[in-house]
Amino acid sequence: MRPFAGNIMRAILPAVLALVLVAAGEPPRPVRVAVVSLRPVPSQLVFSGTVQARVQVDLGFRVPGKVAARLVEVGDRVRAGQVLARLDQGDLVLQEQVAEAALQAATADLANARAELTRYDRLGQNSPAYLPSESDKRGAMSRMAEARVVQAARSLSLARSQRGYGELAADADGVVTAVPVQAGQVVSAGQTVATVAHLDGIEVAADVPENRLQAVRAAGEVGIALWAVPGQVLHGRVREVGALADSASRTFMVKVAVQDAPPGLLALGMTATVAFGQAGPPVARLPATALADQGGAPAVWVLDPARQRAALQPIQMAGYAGDGSVLVGAGLQDGEQVVTAGVGGLDADLPVTAWAGAAR
Repeated sequence: MRPFAGNIMRAILPAVLALVLVAAGEPPRPVRVAVVSLRPVPSQLVFSGTVQARVQVDLGFRVPGKVAARLVEVGDRVRAGQVLARLDQGDLVLQEQVAEAALQAATADLANARAELTRYDRLGQNSPAYLPSESDKRGAMSRMAEARVVQAARSLSLARSQRGYGELAADADGVVTAVPVQAGQVVSAGQTVATVAHLDGIEVAADVPENRLQAVRAAGEVGIALWAVPGQVLHGRVREVGALADSASRTFMVKVAVQDAPPGLLALGMTATVAFGQAGPPVARLPATALADQGGAPAVWVLDPARQRAALQPIQMAGYAGDGSVLVGAGLQDGEQVVTAGVGGLDADLPVTAWAGAAR
């Protein structure tokens, strides 16, 4: 009987010792944790655009005539005041000479009218040949002659101005984008002779779908990247949002003013990428190893340091980051500790504690 009793004691002793250890309390298992930090993740809307001038002016002569010379070509850079084209000056010179002759004739008539009035007034009212009505008549003729001199002088000034209009000059620094006339062509007043894009206001135009307009308007930052200059990002500002959608594409044109372009970097017609940045909702960034499953839905183990236990908490995913992290949009509070390693071996009754130096 004694050997049999000894065998029974040897079989029961490990179980008894296990019960004693459980009663005495198992030491908490250290686990790696990450502290939840809710931060807004900026998002971007990216569209293709084209570099263009804010102001593009169609220039034409203010007087009709025959184009004698065309001095620029498409793509030429011009300065303010630079002559772009000239008209044949023959008719304009003749008009100026006619106006000069008219002024000389009017001046001579005025001198004669004043002299006759002066001689008649010398007769005096006591002379039997003096008539007040005749004096009034001569005075009126003198005043009419004065008016004709003023009229002739202004006509001469207009003729000289029109002769100056025979040269078409650029109104600002810019680039010639179109020259639709040739030398020898007869043009009317106001007909487009050259189109100049001003260089003092360069912008990028992008077509934006209607469901993205609100996000574009609310964009805090606008970045511009040129396909021809990779790696360099310029800053922009939304200047104008089109009021009407394009009839074919049903998109709205958004114009972005370029704020910090180095001189000579931008050329009209270049292709650019416009990124409209905005702050998204606050999310928590966690390692992908923190994810667990709860009934087919994503969840994480949240550590309660006071109880030394972890509880499975359902979450809502907001996306994945490029560095292997996951973005949690809902289900966590700022400052909570999430277990990030060995989540498959956890349960709600297992004592756990944060491993020193494990918090991220």
